[in-house]
Amino acid sequence: MIKSILSLLLFGIIATTACTSEKVNATLAAILYEGGGTWKVTYAKFGDEEAPRGMYDRFTIQFRNNGTYVVVNPDGSVIFTPSLLGNWKEGSNNTIIFDGTVIVRELKNLRTANKLVFEWEVNIPGKVTTTYRIELIKA
Repeated sequence: MIKSILSLLLFGIIATTACTSEKVNATLAAILYEGGGTWKVTYAKFGDEEAPRGMYDRFTIQFRNNGTYVVVNPDGSVIFTPSLLGNWKEGSNNTIIFDGTVIVRELKNLRTANKLVFEWEVNIPGKVTTTYRIELIKA
């Protein structure tokens, strides 16, 4: 009997913890301001083309709670920022604005406690608008 009660209690604690760690109910800016830290790029897609596996293995972004960021990218390719360091701020409708020009939205249905998915459009005059997407995990 006691063993059954302990098992049930342990299951309840694990289930509650698992649910709360997966469901992060905060704005994107709140996550970055409060959690900040270093995030590693694990996936990138540009329009219909997926970046080759391993292309961004050493690419990280440090979000600082003072509204600045630093890109650590030893391979030299810049994904969505005009520079390797700059500013970010909260935009409307749960977006982040990098350097006053690039508006990035988060795909909430793909968020977990340590994973974010950013998406944004790149519009080059006279060409088709292309959607870019990157997945980040907390490093």
